[in-house]
Amino acid sequence: MHLLKNFSCWIALALVIVFSLVTHPQKSVSAETNEKLIELILDASGSMRGKLESKETKIAAAKAAVATFVNSLPDEQQLAFRAYGHQSAREKHNCQDTQLLVRFGKLSQNREKILSVSKQLTPRGYTPISFVLELAAKDFPGNFSGEKIIILVSDGKETCEGDPCTLASSLKSKFPKLIIHTVGLGVDEVTRAQLTCIAEKSGGTYFDAKDSRALAKMLTEAVSTPGNAVSEEKGMGWLAIKGPELQGHQVIDAKTGKIFEKTISATQSVIELPAGIYNVTFGTMIWKSVIVKPNETTTLIPGWLKVRHASYRGHTVLESETGEQVAELSNIKSVATILPGEYEVLFGKTKWHATVKQGDTTELVPGIVVVKHAHYQGHEIFDSTGSVVGSVSNIGSSIPLPPGDYAIQIGNKKIKFHLNEGEKKVFENK
Repeated sequence: MHLLKNFSCWIALALVIVFSLVTHPQKSVSAETNEKLIELILDASGSMRGKLESKETKIAAAKAAVATFVNSLPDEQQLAFRAYGHQSAREKHNCQDTQLLVRFGKLSQNREKILSVSKQLTPRGYTPISFVLELAAKDFPGNFSGEKIIILVSDGKETCEGDPCTLASSLKSKFPKLIIHTVGLGVDEVTRAQLTCIAEKSGGTYFDAKDSRALAKMLTEAVSTPGNAVSEEKGMGWLAIKGPELQGHQVIDAKTGKIFEKTISATQSVIELPAGIYNVTFGTMIWKSVIVKPNETTTLIPGWLKVRHASYRGHTVLESETGEQVAELSNIKSVATILPGEYEVLFGKTKWHATVKQGDTTELVPGIVVVKHAHYQGHEIFDSTGSVVGSVSNIGSSIPLPPGDYAIQIGNKKIKFHLNEGEKKVFENK
């Protein structure tokens, strides 16, 4: 009788446990499930303040597309949301600026939170793609055995250490069921090539978007796009540069860091290399994630930046997103071979924005301000906000400036004037 009573108790306890599991299922993702987990990663770096051809800012377009995309997915879809470049100003050079804003969960539970946090993102800092992808791969539950999809949205290339394409290849080897789809939002040729490389080496697909509607469509397509087979290609190929610099360009194995003895230069614009991923130097800049395939020639086509009537004082060229110096132009060297992208050129203390496109020469034609009989103490020039942007004196009686509204101090008078592109404005110090 005592045994029967104990047995009845065990049966009752088992029924309670089963009932509890049925009515209160575990929230974690089961290792046995075959469902698809998606992590959306959004670029919120400083360059996302820029505008698209549609005139909308990139960040506004991205937020609108995220809202459309998230609302289009079924409630049962498991989704996580990560962003980068939104926490630190570019002056801090933060290469670990990323945050998992919303962890994996069914959209029925976390949709509103994703929509809310995405609206609050403010573009600020760097684009640490390699660091972000490495963390994102670890965001997926360790017991999940189904398909893991990362959708990376970016308007720019890697601005920190590491090669994101090499990392993508490494992650694919470590996590065979991981796929990285990439979406370029209003990107230049270098960024497009890098994002394509990331997708290709992880079994994903690259998508191109020029506005919010196209971005929302590409995000939706990415979810249903199957992964591609990835295999290591062996053999020899060739790497070429169109219009290389005389001093040459170093070629670096992106995986090992090995620098090849042969450089690409004006005297040898093509070299043979084993198939693989490479980084190529352009002055202080590095063209990353360059794929060389067997029996094929990969040709890098840079752009050129020129300043007409360049000053002997020099013009520092800054990369727009990082603020780092990438070239120096002057009356001695007024043209630089440069990666396609967005730049700021200094004229005294004022900046002129320049877009450099692949295969093209972007020429800046400043106006010239001249003061006859300039005083040795100099004549300050102010911009429309009243800030001093430069000066001229009897030692240097002229200065090139971007077109715009200015004022110059001549004696006790501050004379306002407008300077057109290529115009020469002459003042006399009486």
